Amino acid sequence: MDYQNDSNNSDRIIGTIENKENPEQKVDILYLRHENAFVTSGIRRHLIMKEILVPAHLIAKDFQLIGAIISAIMERMTQAQESRVDFHYAARFEVLGKIYTLTE
Repeated sequence: MDYQNDSNNSDRIIGTIENKENPEQKVDILYLRHENAFVTSGIRRHLIMKEILVPAHLIAKDFQLIGAIISAIMERMTQAQESRVDFHYAARFEVLGKIYTLTE
C-alpha cells in the first residue's frame, strides 16, 4: 500500500525521522486508525523499499525503542543505497543488543 498519496496524511503525521547525512531524506510516521498501527511514509520515495508498519500496542510499550528500530533499518537501507548494493529486509536483526523479527 502506498501511504504517500493519501490526502489525509498531514492530519495523521505524528513524527518525522530525518537522515543526518542527507537532511532531504525525511520519513514521516503516520497513524492509521483503521489498522490501529503506525506506518512510515517516505521510505519508498527515498530508498525504493517497502514502508514499515508497526502495530500501536508495540508503540505504546516503548516509543523510543520503535523509533530506534525504524532508524536502524533506514540506516541499513541508506548504506546499501550508497554502496550500490541491493537491500533486503532481514527476517531477524539486532538493535540495542536485542534480536527482533520482521514479518510481512
